[in-house]
Order: sequence, then C-alpha cells, then structure tokens
Amino acid sequence: MALRKRSPHGLGFLCCFGSSDLPEIDLRDSHPLQYLEFSSPIPNPEELNVCFAELVDELDLTDKNREAVFALPPEKKWQIYCSKKKEQEDPNKLATSWPEFYIDRINAMATMQNLYDTEDEETDKRSQVVEDLKTALRTQPMRFVTRFIELEGLSCLLNFLRGMDHATCESRIHTSLIGCIKALMNNSQGRAHVLAQPEAISIIAQSLRTENSKTKVAVLEILGAVCLVPGGHKKVLQAMLHYQVYAAERTRFQTLLNELDRSLGRYRDEVNLKTAIMSFINAVLNAGAGEDNLEFRLHLRYEFLMLGIQPVIDKLRQHENAILDKHLDFFEMVRNEDDLELARRFDMVRCLWGWDHCMGSRAQPLLQ
Repeated sequence: MALRKRSPHGLGFLCCFGSSDLPEIDLRDSHPLQYLEFSSPIPNPEELNVCFAELVDELDLTDKNREAVFALPPEKKWQIYCSKKKEQEDPNKLATSWPEFYIDRINAMATMQNLYDTEDEETDKRSQVVEDLKTALRTQPMRFVTRFIELEGLSCLLNFLRGMDHATCESRIHTSLIGCIKALMNNSQGRAHVLAQPEAISIIAQSLRTENSKTKVAVLEILGAVCLVPGGHKKVLQAMLHYQVYAAERTRFQTLLNELDRSLGRYRDEVNLKTAIMSFINAVLNAGAGEDNLEFRLHLRYEFLMLGIQPVIDKLRQHENAILDKHLDFFEMVRNEDDLELARRFDMVRCLWGWDHCMGSRAQPLLQ
C-alpha cells in the first residue's frame, strides 16, 4: 500500500512538548534568578559578551532562546551574570552543588530502603533529597549534568526505580525520581544519554504500575515526548511490550485503557491522568511510523479499539474539560480521516478492518 505524506497537524499538543524543534520537557527555572545590585562596574562590551557567552553555554539553551538572551541590554546581562556567579559561590550550597553528593545519597536510600521508617517525616526527608537533585539538574550549569552522566547518575536512578519496594513505589520519592529523569532530559546531552541506555525507557514504563496518579502522569509525559524524538517511537512501543509482560497484561495497552475508564473520585487528578493517557495514545498513533503510514495507524488503532476505547471516549466527554476534549477530538478526527482515506483507496463506503488483514503486511514488523 502506498504511503501518504501527512502534515503533522496537532502534533504540538500530543505530549508535553509544544515545539517542532527537538523536544524539551520544560526549561523553566523553578528558582528564578534574583537580580542583585552591581557588585562591580560593568565591563566593556567585548569582555561582557565573553563572560555572558560562557554562562549561556552552561545553560544549553535552544538557538531561539540564545538569540533572545543575547539581545538583552548590557545592564540586564551583567545582572544575570553576577546573580548566577554569586549563587555558585554560596558556601551553603557547596556540598549540594556536586552530583557526587546526590548519587551517594540516592544509592544509600536504594540500598537501605527497607530499613527506613515509613513515617511521613522520614519520607519527606528522603523525598527532599531527590527533589533537590531534580532542581539541580534543571538549574545547575551544564557541567553539573555532564558530571552527573559521567558518574553513572542515570544508572543510579534506574537501579533505584527497578528495585524499589512497595512503600517507596507508592510514595512521593517515586514521583521525584521520575521527575529527575524528566529534568535530565531537559537538555540535549541528558536526553541523548537516556535514549542511549537500552533498558532506560522500559524501566521508566514500569513505573506505570503504581497507584500514585502523579507518578503515572509524569511517566506518560516522558513516554509521549520520547515518541517525538528520532528513534524514540520504536523504543516506546518496545517498552509497552515489556510492560505487558512485567504487569501480566492480557494485551498491550490494557492498563492504560483500564485507567482511562476508571474513576478516581478526585476530579483534578482524574482529568490530569486521563488527559495524559489520551495525549500518549495520540503520540503513539501519530508519531514515528504513524506519521506517514496509514496501514500502521490502522493496525495500531485497532489494538485500542479492541480494548474498547471508543465507548470510553464517549464516557470521557461527560467531564466537559476543554483540554481533555481537545485530545479526544484529535483522536476521532484522525480516525475519521483515516477511514475516509481507506474507503477512497478501496472505493468502499464502509470498511471493516481486522487484525488478520494486517498479518504479513508492512505494518506488522513496525509494531514488534
């Protein structure tokens, strides 16, 4: 069957990425710079630009953002430079400004998790360490991320995720660990390192097996985002096959459909989770091979239809949430377009499409 080139309509909202550039999860600093009074006179423009360029290089900004910050007036550039340098020289932050500190603490937490008290106060202390690492990965200079990668920081996080006990799995620590990986993928070097690890995406997908809705939302945001990265879509499909075995699912995506249909009793958490699931489903269907291959989309969508997604979508309309409805509309719009295209190709008014029709086709190996 010939391929039809589709315009990537709507791909911008399929997940947590909103740009056609190589995706970034979130580059906003949760601790914005506090501008200081000038502690020394502004250097001449040439010297200022050299100093400022070194700072900007550490931030690993996109070309668009680099252009924006370099367009700032000299006074603002010097304020930013002085603020960042003062923050780096703060003696109260020296210990936590090195990745070794966090890697040692997290390795100890992973090894001794069965010995820790499960009281909220103890959990808060451990969770704060992981939260601080997440903040550091987002806000520290690029050399922090580079050093974290060199010291096998990602392996430290993945090993903790793989071996956590039930209490930790259902705690805020789990959510924060996923947040660390999300923060690491904020920059190109960290993202490439995560994707280069053979088991990384599968281990991240295992975190869907928790009752904590915030953890599941964070995992789905990462998986949906990876679908848009070159080579990432296939890794996500493989991760979902891995999760099928890991969670003893009858068929792939069964857990997602169960969650989509289940009521949590808390409106905001429920809508956030269902929106994340629909965003992920749309990314899986329309990114990667699904961007251009009608046969692929029909085959993969059939998996969701056989799990009963259409009546669930009709039910989700009752939430009357604009953001959720946007993802539901996109699913149905692309489905209708594909049905019309299939009917046009085979000169049919109505076409029933089943799994048997796809066996042996070009779409089958793409879904393995």
